[in-house]
Amino acid sequence: MANEQNDQQDKEQEAQPAFPTIPMAMEHRLSMKWLTMEALSKLIKRFGIDGTMPRVVLLTAFGKLEGTLCEIKPTYAESYSEEETGELRPDVASMVTHVRSDLLALMEQEEQGLQLVDTAPILSLRDVALYNHGQKQHLPQLTLFADQVIGFSLTELPRLH
Repeated sequence: MANEQNDQQDKEQEAQPAFPTIPMAMEHRLSMKWLTMEALSKLIKRFGIDGTMPRVVLLTAFGKLEGTLCEIKPTYAESYSEEETGELRPDVASMVTHVRSDLLALMEQEEQGLQLVDTAPILSLRDVALYNHGQKQHLPQLTLFADQVIGFSLTELPRLH
């Protein structure tokens, strides 16, 4: 009986496709804008040593965006953050990134010569203020394609000793 159950489990596992970490169509690509935003994120963390984390200001064709730059979580299962109340809040940018990779991997199994039309990486912002034509709007999260950034700054510059 136990052998039959093990055989059944093995067959079920074989039937499920194994997803690669990075789909082949996305390998060997790098966006300088995304890399620059990653460098900015690392600097913000260094600046935040004294307990204050400056917010990032991004200029886009839409207008000015101000928020906290967030990293994409390493896995879909980790794509949640715990609020002070103990509730879990989904990190939509991380979730979309992982589902997109899974979908792309499935499509690559169907179409061997698949080539992406665009490969713009995304940026994740939380606690976002959008400024456009004198109007301000607040969003808890915003996912932005990195290629839409025209310029950036910080809301405050730290005092370096």
